[in-house]
Amino acid sequence: MTKTEGEIVIKDPNKAKQFFSDYKNLLTCIPGVKEINGNSFKAYVKFSFLTIEINGTVKKHEINGDNIDTLIIIEGPGIIANINTLLTILGNKIKWSSDYEVGGPLANSLKKHIGSQAEEISKQIIECSVGKINQ
Repeated sequence: MTKTEGEIVIKDPNKAKQFFSDYKNLLTCIPGVKEINGNSFKAYVKFSFLTIEINGTVKKHEINGDNIDTLIIIEGPGIIANINTLLTILGNKIKWSSDYEVGGPLANSLKKHIGSQAEEISKQIIECSVGKINQ
């Protein structure tokens, strides 16, 4: 399992809690999402020189005070990923960490690219979310 983490400033903690209380808000911030249907989504993700269609499902989205814990399962041709993200709202900051595990034949072939790509996607989701919160 690989981990990526960070902190980002927000203007309104209450607006952040409201935004993150609905997992669909997070799904709209995943790069390449083309379709959202309930807790499932379809997206096109670029890995190195390949663009693949993936299907994702939100398996867990729990809110406990200022902590939001989300588990997303992603499946695509030759790739399976589990991404667990924990967000903590600390006053005017969000502290976040994502643990992800990726497997499958395509994942094994692109191992060196997937780590940096997963980190970049995590940052894009957080930045998009904070952009919407700070509007």
